[in-house]
Amino acid sequence: MYYKYETHLHTSEVSLCASNTASEMVQAHKRAGYTGIIVTDHFLNGNSVVLSEGTWNEQITRFIRGYKNAKSEGDKIGLDVFFGWEYTHNPYAEDFLTYNLPPQFLYKHPEVMDISFFEYSRLVQYYGGVLIHAHPFREASYIKYPPNPKIKYIDGLEVINGAANDPNNNNDKAWELARKHPELIRISGTDTHDVDNVGVGGVAFRYKIKDMAHFIKALRANEGYLIIDGKICDDEGNIVG
Repeated sequence: MYYKYETHLHTSEVSLCASNTASEMVQAHKRAGYTGIIVTDHFLNGNSVVLSEGTWNEQITRFIRGYKNAKSEGDKIGLDVFFGWEYTHNPYAEDFLTYNLPPQFLYKHPEVMDISFFEYSRLVQYYGGVLIHAHPFREASYIKYPPNPKIKYIDGLEVINGAANDPNNNNDKAWELARKHPELIRISGTDTHDVDNVGVGGVAFRYKIKDMAHFIKALRANEGYLIIDGKICDDEGNIVG
């Protein structure tokens, strides 16, 4: 038996590019046989509906509503919901999934909007957070600079990005880079923005994940299986289930 978790998910409450609400996302993943999801809405420096109005606390309260709505629905129907976010390094349009930090981290650190990516990386990792470079070799109209993964400042790579609306993810290049750096965590993520794309990606385990710290520990122990096109695979992409 495998326990499946979506690692890269957006809600319409927070992410401008998402089509479905947190509640709809939770219900769809439950139907698809997932045990849990990580809500990774676009942060305030990305494609977010949260405007820079009001106090910092007010902005963060608006930002986390997708997660909170998902958590509320998940608690009702039996789907685990964990918190993360997708930080954007501008002007390069590089995106980094940020894991293993609670909403309280954001309330306490308004400087994350002003510091450089390199300072952001040090701050996140100092507090126990983990950075995964999402779709590191994606080609799209909004990306004006060539890919430049910053290996020294990240903890892992999204080697499979399954977003159906982004055919130029160049996942093969992400795999190639990951093989050159075996110390990095490898994940798959659907990058789902609507319920029609649910079930494509994620990470599976032979046991249930307790929290984000447990999730990261399991990945570092190479106990995760990548979900690729809905199939359970090892960390080299070979189908195992």
